[in-house]
Amino acid sequence: MTVKLRTHGLCKRYGDVLALAPTDLQVESGEFLTLLGPSGSGKTTLLQMISGLVTPSEGRLYIDGVDATHMPAGERGIGLVFQSYALFPHLSVTENVAYPLRMRRIAEKQIARDVAEVLAMVQMQEYGARYPHELSGGQQQRVALARCFVYRPSVVLLDEPLGALDKKLREHMQLEIRRLHKELKATFIYVTHDQEEALTMSDRICLMNRARIEQIGTPLELYDRPVSRFAADFLGHSNILEGRLADGALVWKDKTLPLPADAPAGDGTAALLVRPETAQLCAREQALVEGTVSQVVFTGADVRVLIDSGRGLEFVVRSARHAAPRPGDAAGITWSADQAVLLQR
Repeated sequence: MTVKLRTHGLCKRYGDVLALAPTDLQVESGEFLTLLGPSGSGKTTLLQMISGLVTPSEGRLYIDGVDATHMPAGERGIGLVFQSYALFPHLSVTENVAYPLRMRRIAEKQIARDVAEVLAMVQMQEYGARYPHELSGGQQQRVALARCFVYRPSVVLLDEPLGALDKKLREHMQLEIRRLHKELKATFIYVTHDQEEALTMSDRICLMNRARIEQIGTPLELYDRPVSRFAADFLGHSNILEGRLADGALVWKDKTLPLPADAPAGDGTAALLVRPETAQLCAREQALVEGTVSQVVFTGADVRVLIDSGRGLEFVVRSARHAAPRPGDAAGITWSADQAVLLQR
């Protein structure tokens, strides 16, 4: 694949506040990359510098190999979709979608064809005469997407576009955006703080923390092989056991826990990540960790069992509904060493 977009040392400061540390990032043509992180992590600042809405303090931005660091936003060939939709209330759906083409002085016959095509793409062809206040939130978001797609940008930036939608509609729109990405074959850069959204939609995830890239990789790589405590804790439910390395094991409180076979040799402090779905309930005599069931949380298909280890950690295990223990029951927990992850930072 060819490189569509690249940053080299791209950085933003507001006085003494570092909004984005010098950042190197490469995005492939046609890729769906998600910038994921908590508030203040730098993800929106990075997106705004790519779009041209914010000028970097230092560093360079390249689009298709051309230095676009100081290129005007309107000349970058980029589409931008916001959470707020930003539709014109006095214009119909058709007029809203046609607006960027009219600004580019496209012929009216071509505008009519392009608008009809993109409204069909987002399944809004029956709503062309309606106004924004006559549409649901999901329909308004489809119109905002259509308005962005109608002039065929080669890069599409989406800044938390589903944040205002309810959970069921948000999940539906995630799949719709993924479908549209495949149809358009454009490069998508998507900002969110929602881990499930990132895992569902992305080819790769760029996890950000404290104005820096923490880890970048496929959803599977970030979930199964996080490189730090932050990455482990931010993506998915985590059981993190803090201890020290000794003789090829992790000493946690009064327990000696086995390490995965690929764990590097060493000593000092470290932590072991055990995902709830890789741990199992077992008899206490077979357990790596024992405790008392404090809560059983129904989640639909299964349950989450919270176990007080008595060692300052409430351990979470996923269990089948029919096999779930009751609060107050004694419980043992075990796991395969090779399904755990050693975290050394």
